Amino acid sequence: MTVSEYLNIIALITAGLALLFSLRWLLRRIEKKRHIDIKEKDYQHAVPTRSPQNKPLKKAQEKRTKSVRFRFTIIRHIVTMIVVLLVALPVSLHFLDRIPATMFSLLIASTGVVVGIAARPFIENLIAGIVITFSRHLRIGDTVEIDHVYGTIEDITPIYTIIKTWDWQRYVIPNADMLSKEFLSLTLSDNYRWSHIEFWVAQDTDLAEVKANALEVASGCPHFASYEGPSFWVMGLEKEGIRCWLAAWADSPGDAWMLASEMRTGVAEKLRLLKILPHRYQVDLAGALHGTDQPATAPAADPVDPVDPVDPVDPVDPVDPVGPVDPVDPVGPVGVGPKAN
Repeated sequence: MTVSEYLNIIALITAGLALLFSLRWLLRRIEKKRHIDIKEKDYQHAVPTRSPQNKPLKKAQEKRTKSVRFRFTIIRHIVTMIVVLLVALPVSLHFLDRIPATMFSLLIASTGVVVGIAARPFIENLIAGIVITFSRHLRIGDTVEIDHVYGTIEDITPIYTIIKTWDWQRYVIPNADMLSKEFLSLTLSDNYRWSHIEFWVAQDTDLAEVKANALEVASGCPHFASYEGPSFWVMGLEKEGIRCWLAAWADSPGDAWMLASEMRTGVAEKLRLLKILPHRYQVDLAGALHGTDQPATAPAADPVDPVDPVDPVDPVDPVDPVGPVDPVDPVGPVGVGPKAN
């Protein structure tokens, strides 16, 4: 090897070390920022509850800190390996002429098969986990709805994401699937929720009375956030009744869950006390649909003619139901059969 080749190798190694230290310094800065976000942001459950665990929120915060530290440790190791490979590849070009072509081809082919077949799912999830780590759309502690599952992001590992559902089950999704899924984030920008419920009243109901009582119920709920008064809307006029919405602010998705339950309970109780029906239609025993509260009366039965017990087709003779019988020939009528000698 010439002096210029040695100088090129030294320059490549120096550039690789400089790139490696720069990337690791940048990763530490990002990791430090993530730890600050964890301390400043309160971790909340999807539904407020008294956990059987001791200090569950503190434990969740500690778990988030460990998860962030672990993920960034993995990322630093991966970055180190990538930089080493990027430096080793051009350096090894100066020594390829000393390696047999058959051995080199066999090494490349076997490595490609292993990476391409056996490690493909792992590499996909690992890359997706790195992308999720540096993105801001999905973070530990966020409340989300995904695949009809409502819960909180409990952990994001390099391979999969764990969602703790509202009933404390764990929904595990590979990061490659999580990166491509559509989901609803309830805490991406802030924690406030505009919680609403739907209920029906009969068409002849006094809507002013319903509105006043519904707003009173919402304002008195324990989880109502009084940044703004509750709202009442008429959302539909159907033949079954009037569709109404009641909405109010809550401080978090968990409070919104509780607020919706409180509003449903309060509105149902108010409607019961005011004797306001959800609709005016009832089904009577005959199965006919009527637009009144009174069940329909059954129609009067038609008079039926008496039936002849001997000949059901002909009516019964009220005077002589059977008719005279011939004493000589009981089968035939009188005077028709043969006479006795």
